[in-house]
Amino acid sequence: MNKIDRVMVDMSATLIHHGHIRLIKQAMQFGNVVIGLTTDDEILRHKGYTPEILFKNRKEVLESIEGVVEVVAVPWIVTNEVLLEHDIDKLIHGDDNSNPIMKDKLVVVDRTYGVSSSDIRINAVRAIIDKKNNKLMLTPGPAAILHENILPLGPLFGRGDKEYTDISSAVLSWVQQLSGQDEVVMAQGSATFALELASHTFLRGRVLIISTGYYSDRLQKLLPPGCEISTCRYDEISSLNEKFDWILCAYTETSTGFLLDINLVRAFADQWDAKLFVDATGSIGLENDHSVADVMAFSSCKGLFGLTGACFVAHKSGLLEYETGRFYFNLNTHRNKMVTGPYHAIASLFGVMDIHDTLRQRVVESKKFVATKWGDLIPNKDNQPLLCTYLEGSVEANDESVVLYKPRSALKGSIVCHFGEIHSDIINIDNRITIEGLN
Repeated sequence: MNKIDRVMVDMSATLIHHGHIRLIKQAMQFGNVVIGLTTDDEILRHKGYTPEILFKNRKEVLESIEGVVEVVAVPWIVTNEVLLEHDIDKLIHGDDNSNPIMKDKLVVVDRTYGVSSSDIRINAVRAIIDKKNNKLMLTPGPAAILHENILPLGPLFGRGDKEYTDISSAVLSWVQQLSGQDEVVMAQGSATFALELASHTFLRGRVLIISTGYYSDRLQKLLPPGCEISTCRYDEISSLNEKFDWILCAYTETSTGFLLDINLVRAFADQWDAKLFVDATGSIGLENDHSVADVMAFSSCKGLFGLTGACFVAHKSGLLEYETGRFYFNLNTHRNKMVTGPYHAIASLFGVMDIHDTLRQRVVESKKFVATKWGDLIPNKDNQPLLCTYLEGSVEANDESVVLYKPRSALKGSIVCHFGEIHSDIINIDNRITIEGLN
């Protein structure tokens, strides 16, 4: 009787999938199948992680597959000596073989493309994050955590780390393009810090604040001492006829669901011979024409779709910068990276740069959906920001996993923000909330 060959299929099988099964089935055509299974230590040494399923359990699973006669431990690289040790006649491998095996001992078979343990691992991360996003946040941001935010995270440092240098350079270039400014300086902190830092760096003299709600009005509290401050409502600006050094505004006023006409404000600034300072944290990445500002500040977690923790000061070149007399509260400290930066928030932005247009479009679609379904409750159809919608109604959550937005301005109605479902093409907001018009 002719001897049946013992053939080996080598694999790690850290996450067993249909590609492994197909390879085993192909190997069965050449003889009795012995699985050469990579040990836990070898996987840790060569791939840098302990496998999700330990060797003894992977071995148990593989031994249960029909046609597998034995499972043996093998090193990362299978050599002719390994085959000899286990009395193997042939090594069966896909066309990506890198094992130094003699040609007469090697059989190359078709590999299953489109699946790998690495792909499954990434899909598992996506599934975990999607499950967390069942918590529907109707807040300005971050209202959904994207797996693109998470995958770039890792050990990062601001000096001597080429990976982070490449990431931060790409992100800053992208943010600068969105801002339309000549320079962008990043810092660790909220948009509030960036606004106060920018105002103390650039603002002096006569200042006009255009009032549209809480976020525009709080700018007065962030200004350096000695500024001569005036305020006016947005609908009053055409009646003013004065000279100012700076005009301050919030492009998107989240607290009232209001979008001002930034080009109109720019025109008045030019008329008054003033420079324009913009709180852009609710508008950057969503609205157009940020380039008309002279100075602007914003955060990483709203229209940029990153994690919280990074903020930015963007400005035109040639502006006079004042010395604050402080260390951390000094633009040059952050410009020159003299303190710990927002490494992981920046990495989270790196992950969404390439899909930003898709994410913005999902915000647009959510806005359209709300405007169509509850349009009769929207009092102001003209000054509508993408970020949020003010409704003259009461919003109630249909389940305890919905977090409603409580704006800082006193309002009769409610504000719904449009970031909560950006992780999906499916809009399900109408099943999660009920909105009743005000009596």
